[in-house]
Amino acid sequence: MRIFSRFFHSRSGNFALIMAICAPVLFGMGGLATDYALLFNKRSDLQNLADAAALASAKELSIANMGDTEIEAVADEFVSANSVQPVDDGINKMTVSTEINNTRNGVKIKLSYEWKPFFAQLFDPGVTPIVVSASAELAGQGLSCVVGLMPPQKYAKSSIHLENKAILSADNCAVYANTDDPWAIRLDGTASLTAQSICSGGGVLKFGKPTVSPDPITDCPLIADPLASRTAPSFGACDETNYVASVNETIHPGVYCGGLTITNGARVDLAPGVYVISGGKLKVDDGATLQGTKIGFFLTGDDSLIDFAPNSTIDISAPETGPLAGLLFYEDRNVSYSFDFNPLFIRFSVPKDVRLHRIKSNNARNLLGTIYLSRSILLIDSNAPVADASAYTAIVTGRLWLQAGPILTLNADYSNTKVPVPGGLLGTTPRLVN
Repeated sequence: MRIFSRFFHSRSGNFALIMAICAPVLFGMGGLATDYALLFNKRSDLQNLADAAALASAKELSIANMGDTEIEAVADEFVSANSVQPVDDGINKMTVSTEINNTRNGVKIKLSYEWKPFFAQLFDPGVTPIVVSASAELAGQGLSCVVGLMPPQKYAKSSIHLENKAILSADNCAVYANTDDPWAIRLDGTASLTAQSICSGGGVLKFGKPTVSPDPITDCPLIADPLASRTAPSFGACDETNYVASVNETIHPGVYCGGLTITNGARVDLAPGVYVISGGKLKVDDGATLQGTKIGFFLTGDDSLIDFAPNSTIDISAPETGPLAGLLFYEDRNVSYSFDFNPLFIRFSVPKDVRLHRIKSNNARNLLGTIYLSRSILLIDSNAPVADASAYTAIVTGRLWLQAGPILTLNADYSNTKVPVPGGLLGTTPRLVN
C-alpha cells in the first residue's frame, strides 16, 4: 500500500507522464493541421487546373466537326501535362470529366482527386476526394486562316511578306499580322493579297504595284498565340533513324530520328497516325511523292524542318481525331530558334539558329488542316497553286513569306470535311463562366 501511495503522491516525472498522455493528441492535431493545409493547397491547385483545362477545351469547340471524344481527349491531355499533383501514382488518382453543353459553345470540366491524408479522413470523410469544376464558353465567330506571330526584328520587320508575283487568296477567312511595326505586312512587285478581312498590328508597306483587298485594318490589338494551349503529343524512343525511302512503299507512324527523306522518284503512302520528326528534315526530293490521310507531323529538335522540292508531289490531310486532330504540322515550342536574320541574304545562307521551312513544290494542292510553325519562317516559293484543292488550310507561323509566283489559296470550306479546325482559329474568345 505504501508503494501505491508513494506513486500517486510522487511529483517526479510528471512532465514525462503528461507528455506521454498528451503526445498522441498533439501528434494527431499536428497531423490534422498538416492535412487541412495540404487540402487547401491541393484544392487551389486543382481549381486553377480545372479553370485552365476548361479554357483550353473550350477553344477546341468548333463548327468544324470537332466531336465530343476529341474535346474529352484535349481535356485529358491538358490535365495530364499541366497537373502539379500526381495524376495516377498508385496512391493518388485524378479523374477528369468533360461535359459539353447542348449549344456546343461551352464546356464544363470536373476534376475528382483521390489522395491520402494522414488523419483527416478519420474525422472528416469529405476531405477525399477533392472535387472541383470549371465552365468556359466561347464568344465570337469567323475563321483566321493566317496568323503571323513574329515580332519585329532589326532587319526582318514583317510577319507576312509577299514578293514578286506571289498571290495569297483567303476570300472567306481572316489574315492577321500580329506585329506592331509599320512593316507588319509587306507587299512587293505585283503581289496580291485578298481576304475576308486583313488586320495588321502595325501597318502595311507596299513596294511596286501590289494589290490588297479589302483595305487592311491597321494598329489592331496584338493577340496571343491562338494555339498556345494545344498540348504537344507524347512520344517515346526512336523507331527509325535517318530513314530514306527510295522505292514505293507504305510507312507507318512512329518516331523518325534524324528525319525522313523521300527520294529517287519514290511514292510513299503514309498510314494514318502521328509522325514525330526528330532532329532532322522531312524532305521530299524532286520526282518523289508524299501522300496520306489522317496524318500529322510533330517536328521536334534541331533541323526538324519541312523541305519540299519544286518537282515533288504533296497530298496530305490532317487527323480527324487524336492528339493532332486538325493539325497537319505541329512544331515543338521548345525548339531552339531565332528570328534575327536579314531577308536580303537568307536565301543564300540561313543562320544556324533560324528555322526556315521551305515549300517549293509545284504540286502541293492538298494540304488539308492547320500548319502550326510558331518558331519559324514558312517560305513558300513555288510557281503554281498551293493548297487550292484543300477544303481548308490554316497557317499559324512566325513569318509567312511568299516568293517567286505561288498562288496560295486558303479555303474555308471547313463544314465539308471531318478534319476539325482548332478552336483557337475560329475567332472565338473562351471565358470562364459560373
